[in-house]
Amino acid sequence: MTRPPDTIDAFQDRIVELERIRTEISRRQRVTLLAFMPLAAAMALIIPYMQIVITLQDADYYYILERPGWSTYLRLASPALFAGPIAAGIVVLIFRQLDDLLPTLGRMLIFGAAYGFIMPFLTGLFTPLNLFVIGVTGVSNVTGQGSVQQMIGDWVFSTPMFTFLFWMDWLGPGILFGLCAGLIFWAVVKLAGPIESAARARWIFAGSALASVVILFLVTVWPFGLFSFMFETFL
Repeated sequence: MTRPPDTIDAFQDRIVELERIRTEISRRQRVTLLAFMPLAAAMALIIPYMQIVITLQDADYYYILERPGWSTYLRLASPALFAGPIAAGIVVLIFRQLDDLLPTLGRMLIFGAAYGFIMPFLTGLFTPLNLFVIGVTGVSNVTGQGSVQQMIGDWVFSTPMFTFLFWMDWLGPGILFGLCAGLIFWAVVKLAGPIESAARARWIFAGSALASVVILFLVTVWPFGLFSFMFETFL
């Protein structure tokens, strides 16, 4: 017995609709990932900046907060610059199991917390490699002691413990930064979106990039009193 034509048409329409839904979910995931990348990088870049400040503070015999020089910061910022976007990509892959990726406030806070959980671990994992590279290339004398073989040994054998201790130290601030990133992204989508509109994707990305620049400016350039307040609050 053959199916009635209307049944066949309804089945085909259902297949077309499911494909449309799948394509739309995939588009929203791409928009979320690409638009969140600037915020992911900005929040991650706060950590090495504050870490350098802690190192400068510990080097003194009395309590003092001192901004690091830009040359030092830029040499030590690359681990976070890679770790932030990679952590965001991992979280997006985890969230792909959801049927929808509408950036509601609750969902973006969970998204940000997951990002903040992973990002400090990756930053700590990449930092010894970065120190090894800048030491071998002579870009900086931060790790420029001993032969290349000794620096390789320092990199390989110091990475596990350094990664664990770095992760433990920055897990709390990292999750807090991630929550802030999720909240900011939700606000950007509210203002520049909605994400359901494909035409608004470029505005969502632009809003996220602008918010990221403002965040880095407030942390690294804004009057020192604000940075001191943030340092005391988070650390």
